[in-house]
Amino acid sequence: MNVSNPALPDSIPQPILASADSLVTKTAFLAGLIAPETAACLSRQLKVSDAEYSRIIDGHDTDLEMLEDATNLASTQSTLGEITVLRRRLIAALAHHYHLVQTQPLSEGNGAVARLIVHMHFAQIGLHPQLWSLSRGIARRQEEYHAALGITGGTQERQLAGGFQRTDKASLTFIEFMLDVCHEEVDYMTAALNRRKLCEAVTNAFNTNSRLIEAGIRAEIAPAFLVLLIQGALPRSEFKTFTGLQPDNAKDQLNRLIDVGVVVSSPSDLLTISVALPNWFVRDILPDLHKSW
Repeated sequence: MNVSNPALPDSIPQPILASADSLVTKTAFLAGLIAPETAACLSRQLKVSDAEYSRIIDGHDTDLEMLEDATNLASTQSTLGEITVLRRRLIAALAHHYHLVQTQPLSEGNGAVARLIVHMHFAQIGLHPQLWSLSRGIARRQEEYHAALGITGGTQERQLAGGFQRTDKASLTFIEFMLDVCHEEVDYMTAALNRRKLCEAVTNAFNTNSRLIEAGIRAEIAPAFLVLLIQGALPRSEFKTFTGLQPDNAKDQLNRLIDVGVVVSSPSDLLTISVALPNWFVRDILPDLHKSW
C-alpha cells in the first residue's frame, strides 16, 4: 500500500480551520480528565470496540497481518511532510485518509488500513486518539462516510471517468464530515468521563452489576473505587481509608475487588493498587461504547 501523503487543498475554508483548532483544544481537555493508568485501561478497551466497529464499517473482518504491515509501513514512510501548523497537519491527516481510500481497492481491507494510518497521524499530532474512537463515530454514520467517499452498495465508484482524480471540493467535503465525526466522539468521551456522570455510572454499577453483587462487594465502597478510577492508582492504605470501613472489612472488600478484576496489585509494588477496566465493567460505566447499529 502506498502511504505517501497528498497535497493539501489549495484553499481551506475558515470554518474547517476553526473546527480543526477546536478539536485540538477539546482533545487536550479530554486527556486532562484521565490519569495515565486509567487512560491505558481505556485505550485497551477502545481497541476492542474499534475492531467491532471496523466490521460494521467494512462489512468484514480485516486481516491482522495486513494491519501490522500497514503499521510498520506507515511508521517509516508516512509523515505529514513539512507542515508545521497544527491545524493544517490535522487537515492533512484527513486528506491523506481520503486519498488512501480513493486510490486503493477497498476489497483488500484498505478501509481499515486507512483508518489505522489516520489514527497514527492523530497520535503524532497529539490528539490522543487512544482515548476516543474514530471508528465508533464512522460506524454511527457509515452511510454518510461512504457517500463522502463516493462508495455505494459496497463498491467504490470513481468520481470522474477514467480513474480517480482528486478534487479539492470533494476532499474538503470529506474533511468537513470527518471533523464533525471527530468532534462528536471527543464530546461523547468527555461527557462520559465528566465527574458527575462517572459518579452516577460507578454508583449504579456497584448497586446493580451481578458480578460485583455475587462477589460480595458492597455498594457503599463505590465512592472509594471512584477515587481510584479518577486517580488511576492509590496506596492501599488510602483506598482502605476512603471505604470508610473498619480495617478488616476494608481489606476484605479490596481483596474482593482484586478477585473480580476491577482493581490490580502489582507483585513488584504490593503497597499500591491500580484501577482495571475489564470489558464487562466498561459496558456498565460506558454503556454506549460498544453499541452497534
